[in-house]
Amino acid sequence: MALDPIPLPDDATLAHIDVPAAAEALIVDCEERYKAFQRRMIDEAVVAFVQSDLHTLHRTLAWVRNRNLAPGRALLEWGSGVGAVALLGARLGFDAYGIEVEPTLVDDAEELAQIHGIDATFACGSFLPDDAGLAAQDLDEFAWLDTSTPAAYDDLELDIDDFDLVFAYPWPGEQEVVFELFDSYAARGACLLTNHGMEGLRLHRKA
Repeated sequence: MALDPIPLPDDATLAHIDVPAAAEALIVDCEERYKAFQRRMIDEAVVAFVQSDLHTLHRTLAWVRNRNLAPGRALLEWGSGVGAVALLGARLGFDAYGIEVEPTLVDDAEELAQIHGIDATFACGSFLPDDAGLAAQDLDEFAWLDTSTPAAYDDLELDIDDFDLVFAYPWPGEQEVVFELFDSYAARGACLLTNHGMEGLRLHRKA
């Protein structure tokens, strides 16, 4: 794998990065949407859903932007949920997009973008390219990654290698697949920001 790790700042350093009032209001609304979706999950057969620490993500995106670590400003959120990372990224000046397989979450993301006056684009479908050839048996037994839904890149009219920064929150059984996909399809120099739960965020650049 030709992905080079980029050390991220510690929590104390990130804490000095401001979260503006507009971003704070967006975070509050995103968290409310998360809670509403989790309530719906009780009665509906939908995939598992885990919330990111949005304050840390906002500060990390700002840190990446301020240091021009990504080669450009095109940001894609893989498995975008209610669109929190894409929307926060758009607030920071990224050209933001999200791909999500659950239609109700895409609706939530688009509503939040409209409510907060944010220019971001979301598509319903899989972030796995159609030619990836990935099947369910290729994943760990605990993975939730959808391998049957068509890719959403045609709806975005963009490909993975058009993006400078990709964010993903992979389940433990999906981590290697996410890294391999990025390594196979992303443009040289593009960055991958991943959330690993209790292990925190990681940033890599494709060599």
